[in-house]
Amino acid sequence: MRRMNASTATPNESASPVTGRKITRHELAVHLGFSLRYIDELTHNGALPFYKIGKSVRYDLAQVEATLSERFLVQPKARKPASKGTRAAITP
Repeated sequence: MRRMNASTATPNESASPVTGRKITRHELAVHLGFSLRYIDELTHNGALPFYKIGKSVRYDLAQVEATLSERFLVQPKARKPASKGTRAAITP
């Protein structure tokens, strides 16, 4: 398998070393900024999609990021505009 670097990548290919391949739990933890223990917990609880190849566990980064966005992304609530007269008056 030939390795690609930024100078040999075609315009349609990403220069990221983890794109298009399965990554280890350590690589996933580094990429996401999570601890290995938290990655193991999410995997064990079924929150992260993974592949088991023999004794090895591998993750597809695109699938993991999609799952995290779907399951854990909190959308901000729309704020109601403040009505006049709701603030307490400051008396000198």
